[in-house]
Amino acid sequence: MRIIGEIPARLGSQRVKQKNLRPINGKPLISYTIEAAKKSELLTEVYVNTESDKLGAIAKKYGVKYYKRDERLSSDTATSDEFNYDFINGTGADVLVMINPVSPLIDSTDIDKIITFFLNNKYDSVISIREEYFQALMDNEPVNFDINKMLPRTQDLSPIQLCSWAVCVWRATTFIESFKKNGHAVFSGNVGYYTLDKIKAIKISTEEDFFIAEQFLKAREQNLSSGRNDENVNA
Repeated sequence: MRIIGEIPARLGSQRVKQKNLRPINGKPLISYTIEAAKKSELLTEVYVNTESDKLGAIAKKYGVKYYKRDERLSSDTATSDEFNYDFINGTGADVLVMINPVSPLIDSTDIDKIITFFLNNKYDSVISIREEYFQALMDNEPVNFDINKMLPRTQDLSPIQLCSWAVCVWRATTFIESFKKNGHAVFSGNVGYYTLDKIKAIKISTEEDFFIAEQFLKAREQNLSSGRNDENVNA
């Protein structure tokens, strides 16, 4: 079984320019995901999926493969369904593991645990999530509490589950079948959800996210150099 790791990264980004190339704690942002994927014991191969030769060069520098994505699949309107469908067909993956380059706190243990969760439960799709315990609203309507009753304590709430997209796994045959039939496939077949630690699930979308993630990366580096193993920064 070919379990292929894919790190999708385009050069253009709207909120933070060229963020995948941007240095964070002394290295390009994308390098953290590449290093984590390379250390995985379950991935057969690892690719950076990009239209950019600059990002392709980083892939080669860090010892993974470069999958050249068509420019049209790197536009602001291109969907993950589209570029993942193209990637599965181009590589012949049996299982696709997408590792998000804007989640630099993910490590190889997280990747292998999610793959194992996928395989052991015979899922077709697994989406990483994070859980938050707070009173939540959607369109001004309460989601997990009743405004006509006493306000529940946060520890008594059902958690809100947010898609983190840090790591996702798909069975290739199911993904392809769903995409051909429906035009989309992210939530295809038997879907499971894997809960990540909130810190591991940090996703860089803004300048503030860069600052927060860098502080955790520095703390993790310090803990490793001192021999500590703080699960909040180095699970």
